[in-house]
Amino acid sequence: MSTTTTPKTILILGGTGNQGGALIRALLTTSNTNTPIQILAVTRDPTTPHAQSLLSSLPKHPSTTIQLIQGDLSDVPALFTTALEASPSNSIWGVYSVQAKPANDAGIPLEEVQGKAVIDASISQNVSFFVYSSVDRGGVEMSSDNPTTVPHWATKHRVEKHLEEKTQNGEKMRYCVLRPTAFMENLSNDFAGKAMAASWSAVLKHRKLQLVAIRDIGWFGAEAFLHPEEFAGTYLSLAGAELSFEEANQIFKEKVGSDMPATYGCVAKALLHVVKSLGAMFEWLKKNQGGADVEALRRMKPDLMDFGTWLEKDSQFRKK
Repeated sequence: MSTTTTPKTILILGGTGNQGGALIRALLTTSNTNTPIQILAVTRDPTTPHAQSLLSSLPKHPSTTIQLIQGDLSDVPALFTTALEASPSNSIWGVYSVQAKPANDAGIPLEEVQGKAVIDASISQNVSFFVYSSVDRGGVEMSSDNPTTVPHWATKHRVEKHLEEKTQNGEKMRYCVLRPTAFMENLSNDFAGKAMAASWSAVLKHRKLQLVAIRDIGWFGAEAFLHPEEFAGTYLSLAGAELSFEEANQIFKEKVGSDMPATYGCVAKALLHVVKSLGAMFEWLKKNQGGADVEALRRMKPDLMDFGTWLEKDSQFRKK
């Protein structure tokens, strides 16, 4: 006699964003057939061409299904109500929490408000496993103890502390905290990407910067959900490369055939002065090193992307 196993429902915030999309793809390509999974990918509007394109482009998996659901972090209870209605078991087993907007125009720290609200709702709904996407602040101990003077990093630190307090350090809900370093995807051929490159060169000079590919963040998130016993209570700083600007630019020239696109240094410095949070971030990076153990991470994931591999596989740049 055959039996049907009720799938584990995983709620992924920002399901059509970069991190959410990377996590979904990783779950669809690495999950096994022993534990069926239902992915609920949260998006503001599931009917948009972008959302529908993401859904149609995803690989198929024999035991993992995906559904787009409408949700807004300004109303977390309503979001969870929608998710529960979409779940076959009327329950949510896992939650991936990522917030991107530090504050609104009035200065209210939306990321903190929303991040804490998602934690509280998850606990109240008896979620079994929670993955929070935070930021590296110099390694495990330093990230845990020092919020830094970078406003949006300090916000994530407070959300982490809320997670620890409300779960009683994992007693009420198991969790894993991912702490990515700088995204390789921040280097792009638009103004923001060029300003990032120029800031790296002008401010950090010969200091090394740790970087991670968003695809790899998704992989570690998927591994946490697929192996919760191994990842529960862990804090992972994530990076696949540690390079000075000169080293990165040399790799860029070898892979793409030109220098990394960048604005003028004076433009970058003016931007860092105007955008206080960005300026604070580079000021911190000028004095502190990223804390990811790249070699240890590569032992966990042998195909962890370095900068050259990312340029070839995932970047918008192609060799001329």
